[in-house]
Amino acid sequence: MLVAPLEDAWQKVLADVAVRHGLVTEPHALAAAVRALSEAYNDEGVAPPRKDVLAARLAFFFPRDVPKSAGAVRELVRTGTLAIPDGRPLRVLDLGAGLGASTFGVARALAASGARGAVEATCVDVDAEALRVAESLAEKPPSLGALHLDLRTQVHGLPFEAKGTFDLVLLGQVLSELHRDAAPEARAELHAEYMLRILDRHVDAEGSLVVIEPALRRRARHLHRVRERLLASEAVTLFAPCLHRRACPMLAREEDWCHEDLPVDLPSWRVALARAAGLRFQGLTFSYLVLRKDGRTLGACLGPEGLARVVSQPRVSKGKRELLLCGELALGGGGTWAMRLDRDGSKKDAFAAAERGGILRFKPTLDEDTARVTADHEVEVVVGR
Repeated sequence: MLVAPLEDAWQKVLADVAVRHGLVTEPHALAAAVRALSEAYNDEGVAPPRKDVLAARLAFFFPRDVPKSAGAVRELVRTGTLAIPDGRPLRVLDLGAGLGASTFGVARALAASGARGAVEATCVDVDAEALRVAESLAEKPPSLGALHLDLRTQVHGLPFEAKGTFDLVLLGQVLSELHRDAAPEARAELHAEYMLRILDRHVDAEGSLVVIEPALRRRARHLHRVRERLLASEAVTLFAPCLHRRACPMLAREEDWCHEDLPVDLPSWRVALARAAGLRFQGLTFSYLVLRKDGRTLGACLGPEGLARVVSQPRVSKGKRELLLCGELALGGGGTWAMRLDRDGSKKDAFAAAERGGILRFKPTLDEDTARVTADHEVEVVVGR
């Protein structure tokens, strides 16, 4: 699996690193720190100035965030668009890296795909102690198989001017901390300009910029608005998650937003901490954008005809099943609900098994006006969750 919880071997790694850096490990104090940090992230988007914050980030948020970046690059990896180059390491720039969770997630996704070789990651953050923890985590990371991770750090705030270009640039939950005093529309414009600058200066001609944000409605909708401004530039290719360049249907209604919800729980050895902090341990939610500048898109890699992404949980009622779709065929306000009567299909076929985040192909292509899936339609799961 390209997206998976941290394995049991990570439990000892995290515990040893916490002791090595003198971090809080007492269960009640740690749970309180995790709860306080979660509330701060949800309310303000930034960590409070508390001494136990780093302990909470390492114990809870690192194992939560590593699979998010694996999820955000899974389509790049599956299509071969992100791979270890022949004869050299994969060059990664992780901006606002913190403990390096985004970098570790990418390395794990590549390792799970069977990749061999090296990842050379430059992790940049203003927090020197967080970067020292990242260096400790990278000394002997479990579960990387034949992949070697060379993690280097640089203490610096954002924006950061790197030397040269990279195969992959990561912005993992960074936008939430930038331009926080700007009005919403101005902030979206500033963030789009920042990402365009990164693409122009730091992303290789065949590289990618991956942006990961929380799945909260306000933050995900902000990312949708940033997307609209980015796509006003012909220099930007939207690789994923969208299968089109047109207006985001989720912005048509204030109550809508699009995000990933993958069936990846916290590792079992972190469930007690999550419960003590009053936080969920089931599932993995995040929003993301994958941007390029070479014209290569996920739809083109898969073959665009008849593709649509499922952007909701299935809606099941007596005698029928409905899926909210987004794609070239599904661009009404809020997306298009595709409906199939039970009598027109099997309970074991692809339409019945489809879940949020998956990509389906319909043959023949659905009629956008009715989006009725009949017995004449062949439905294929092109990309599962």
